[in-house]
Amino acid sequence: MKKILLVAVILFIPSVAWLVQPGYFPMHDDLQAMRQLQLDKCFSDWQIPCRWVPDMGYSYGYPLFNFYPPLPYYIGQVVHWFGFSFTETVKVLGIMVFAVSAITMYLLAAEFFGSLGGMLAAMIYLYAPYHSVDFYVRAAVNESWAMVWFPLIYWLTYKLIKNPAWMLVPWVAISVAALMLSHNPMLMIFVPTYMIWIFFWWIKFKSVSSFKYLLVSALWALGLAAFFTLPVLVEQKYAHLETLVIGYFNYLAHFLDFRQMFININWGYGSSVLGSEDTMSFAIGYLQWIVPLFIACILFFSKKLSHLRPMLILLLFLLASSSFLTHSKATWIWQHFQPLEFLQFPWRFLSLIIFFASFISGAIVLISKKFIPIILMLLLLLNANYFRPRDWWPQANDQDRFSGENWRLQLTSGIFDYLPIWGKLPPAGAPNGDIEFFHGSGTYERLQKNSNKQKYTIFANLDSTIIVQTFYFPGWKIWIDGKQVSPEPLRDPEKIGRIIIDVPAGIHEVSLKFVDTPVRLIANSLSFISLLLLIIVYGRRKFKRS
Repeated sequence: MKKILLVAVILFIPSVAWLVQPGYFPMHDDLQAMRQLQLDKCFSDWQIPCRWVPDMGYSYGYPLFNFYPPLPYYIGQVVHWFGFSFTETVKVLGIMVFAVSAITMYLLAAEFFGSLGGMLAAMIYLYAPYHSVDFYVRAAVNESWAMVWFPLIYWLTYKLIKNPAWMLVPWVAISVAALMLSHNPMLMIFVPTYMIWIFFWWIKFKSVSSFKYLLVSALWALGLAAFFTLPVLVEQKYAHLETLVIGYFNYLAHFLDFRQMFININWGYGSSVLGSEDTMSFAIGYLQWIVPLFIACILFFSKKLSHLRPMLILLLFLLASSSFLTHSKATWIWQHFQPLEFLQFPWRFLSLIIFFASFISGAIVLISKKFIPIILMLLLLLNANYFRPRDWWPQANDQDRFSGENWRLQLTSGIFDYLPIWGKLPPAGAPNGDIEFFHGSGTYERLQKNSNKQKYTIFANLDSTIIVQTFYFPGWKIWIDGKQVSPEPLRDPEKIGRIIIDVPAGIHEVSLKFVDTPVRLIANSLSFISLLLLIIVYGRRKFKRS
């Protein structure tokens, strides 16, 4: 076991070698450090859970974390508290996502194929080209973390069905909640395969008694994730979600052909385009499909695999189904199941493909252990070179990312994401100050402004209408001299949905506070109760052991 661990650690190093040096690198979604900064501001202001970010959206702010899964950034916040800068935190998250995904795949595969099979599956999973595409090219941190939880959920659920026990229920709940809080589209495509996995083992073990354990796990997971998932479901009507499925994000432009997936690596750092001329790779990886294909070919002839044959057939079916859904021949399925359009890119099914392919590959150790050194050597030779960024900026740090043109670009990037519906148009530019006098005239003095609170002294020369340079969204409450007034975003002359209020002539104190709506309060309470229950259960077990 120690030798296997040592080999795994040595093999792991090339995947993260670039991330342990000073500097930073370019990426498609170059907002990771920015989002981490925004979350840190929320925590500093005790806006927990974080929902409204103050600087993004051209500095008008918007409800990013009310809709964007927050778990990777909460993990990043803990990393930041240990003294890492925001750019360093992004790199640490990358190291963690590669390491933990390998560990969770090991746990799953080792359950069926032993330690050696677990290590092989973990390395094949880690070095799948799409893993590198997700982090080094796209910087899809949330999607990368979603792939961490796939193996863990399968493993824990299998153990719970095989040997129903209450001690496993919290762990299943935590793993499922972690996926719910990591990436919405990944959750959507994972759930059907997860249900098939559950039914398979129910039938296999005739484990009717495990139903109550799984039901409690599901309800507990829903409770833990409620602070995020419940507002997403109820309040999505208040944001422009149509921008997530039109133009570049329409799924019809992003199907793959099988040559892209199985034959051509075509490694690059460009974008996904209509047709097969994409300038980034969507390859499964040669070993990632050759090894499962070999297992499929001998599955009905090898006695060494006979005890696992039903499971491997299931996994091969799920692998083939996921592969088909990336191809344009599956368009009719996408058209008949409308929620799939929010997946945006059919090639996101590569996450499931490499999961199933890697899991299946661990079975080869049951046939012959002689293949292992050859496979591992080829794995590094063929794939390790993909685990690097397009470029490296040795001098880049937080000061560089959060100043000048870089800061301006991060303020404006993602302006269409979750823009409140009161804004018919995105803003043309950044605001000039905190307050604008729409009608009347006067001046103002800022007393306080952070992620969830603003306070000003208004000196109005006559009855005036002022524009607070903040997008309106349910939760913003406004008071003039302690008396609550209603914002009127539809009166915004630029139609971008800012907070508009009338102020009488004279000197007045105007206060704004972003508070939780009733649905958010209910959701927060459910998550708090679920978390408290988790602490109590864990504490009782620890007390009993002591």
